[in-house]
Amino acid sequence: MQGSPLLAVGFLAFFVVALVVGVRLLLLWGRTRELPELLIGLGVLGIGPVGFGLLVVAQESQASLPGLRLTLMGAGTLAVVVGVACKLVFNWRVYHPESRRIAFLVYAGIVLLGVFFLRDALGGFLGYERMDPAFYARSFLQVLALLWGSGEALHYWSRMRRRLRLGLADPVVCNRFLLWGLGAGAAGLGSLVGVLAQVASGIPHGEIPWVLASSSAHGLAAAVCMWLAFVPPAAYTRYVASRSSAEA
Repeated sequence: MQGSPLLAVGFLAFFVVALVVGVRLLLLWGRTRELPELLIGLGVLGIGPVGFGLLVVAQESQASLPGLRLTLMGAGTLAVVVGVACKLVFNWRVYHPESRRIAFLVYAGIVLLGVFFLRDALGGFLGYERMDPAFYARSFLQVLALLWGSGEALHYWSRMRRRLRLGLADPVVCNRFLLWGLGAGAAGLGSLVGVLAQVASGIPHGEIPWVLASSSAHGLAAAVCMWLAFVPPAAYTRYVASRSSAEA
């Protein structure tokens, strides 16, 4: 992945924040044993620093260490598959736990992820270079999981705002849903732009300068939202609480 140092800021911010948030959520799951913390922690790590990081290293090491590429591509692809699957299950179990139709669609998506992972493995994990059906299936399901989660979080935030006006909701928790919705939406839109650009041009997104700039900007926006949602500074939470009191 090539680009100016300025472009690296967004990618680095997303990598670091997603790593911190994902690890914190898994540590929280270790104490609570609650499914949402596990799912979102694995989802953030799989799609973000683990999957993305391994795939970038694999692409950069292809010329100098070709023997290592297959292992890194396989591990990175598997991490993305697990991350996307966990995001899909999270959206279902948290927002629509009683819906059999959504459960069926989520299971179908996971089966597709598994089938295309095996297809990609048999082909030597060349999907990212060839942009074959396995690559597009994963990319589509990743965009779907992120944008679906964003829409659900923003809808829940809208409902909580109405309760907040009546003094029946916590303003910090309400704000957290807004930030999570915006962060997932930024990540989803960044992924969507990259996929559409590749479909239109037939060129990997890492070789298109304006797509790199878009991905960096969306990654930075997602990082800021995730940080404020899951690792908020005390000054920020006080600001949210005081603003809610003033509006009330």
